[in-house]
Amino acid sequence: MGRQIHFHMLPDDQDVFLRFVQERDPVAVGARDSDSAIIEPIADLNIDRDKTLCLWNRKILPSLEREWVPSPGYFTVSESKMPILEFTSSFTATWEGKPALGQGRLYGIFEGKPPEFEKWYESLVRWLRTNYEKNPTGTGGYVGPAAYEFYKSGGYLLPNILPPRTKEWLTAIGRQHARPRTPLQSSKRAKARS
Repeated sequence: MGRQIHFHMLPDDQDVFLRFVQERDPVAVGARDSDSAIIEPIADLNIDRDKTLCLWNRKILPSLEREWVPSPGYFTVSESKMPILEFTSSFTATWEGKPALGQGRLYGIFEGKPPEFEKWYESLVRWLRTNYEKNPTGTGGYVGPAAYEFYKSGGYLLPNILPPRTKEWLTAIGRQHARPRTPLQSSKRAKARS
């Protein structure tokens, strides 16, 4: 069974995290899916935010190649077969006319893999929990320092999808920056109901 941790990261947060990952261990970062079997590690951390990445620790897995998937026809790395972590970046969006940031995640499957693979994942999760704020919106996960400033300045933190515009989502996300009622407003509202 797999495990994951969700997070909100702006590019600065992501760069700091991926630098930590690569300085801690000999870790390569590459695109999970491609039109080539050969994985070219991404040296520049200015990564295309739309790609799902794979992180592999070369102490655990010295080399890695993608496998061909005949239908629909592309190469990929399977996290169920290989000891790699899937990294999905946060995404930017607009919600109700305001800037928003969707959750990304770090995900791995540990069954049938070396124990040091799970220990490596746990060390990365510990770093995120230590260096990030708990998500204040109630959707779980952690929020990087730049993403937290974005939230405090009025940006919305979305789940890992762009939610449909339903009454439930409008209410849930709208609570993020709702102004608390003053005692005078509550009193006027109570009198209006009577």
